[in-house]
Amino acid sequence: MTLRSNDPFLQGLRGRSLLFRTLTFVALCCSLVACHRTFGIPRDIVRDLPALASVRTIYIEDLTHGEDPHLVEGSALVKEKLATKLAQSGRFVIVDRPDLADALLTGVAGFQRWYFGMESFFGLEGSLNTQYAGIGMVRLLDATTKRPIWTHEYETGFFHPTQPVVDRVANQIAEKLLADASSAARSSAPLLPSANEPTSTEPTR
Repeated sequence: MTLRSNDPFLQGLRGRSLLFRTLTFVALCCSLVACHRTFGIPRDIVRDLPALASVRTIYIEDLTHGEDPHLVEGSALVKEKLATKLAQSGRFVIVDRPDLADALLTGVAGFQRWYFGMESFFGLEGSLNTQYAGIGMVRLLDATTKRPIWTHEYETGFFHPTQPVVDRVANQIAEKLLADASSAARSSAPLLPSANEPTSTEPTR
């Protein structure tokens, strides 16, 4: 028997497929959000600009934060790109030993891979699509006291089809840290007298 496009059985099958796709997509989104929140890293926002102004050398720790590499991917690439960008700025020196550092950059950074189009498993129309979500929850700690100096959580933005997700994560962390370091330097700089401000001089004897 040939199934027509208006066949009730086929229409019901397509309806169930659409419902399943929608529910699967929502469930995967919820799972992704839940996974993003369970890395055991405090989410408090710290911006200690005076302490940040004194940081010159940074040691970047393993950015998987002990997570399963199948859950958080690309951490080594993010670490490499982050180190390169910070070093090229000239503001920080990246060292290869924690005992040489003023501060330690720790946390988790990379991406998660997830799929939708699960209807393909049932032989229906559609295909499996891979989606990537950037992850970045990092903390800059004083190397001696382990007190947090600076924190950042990766913020998703507009999609950049030509930029890999590891580049987006590394660039955002580096740019935010450099911007805050620049603000710290300005706030800690001594105030110079204005050109119009009179200066007092002691009379010579």
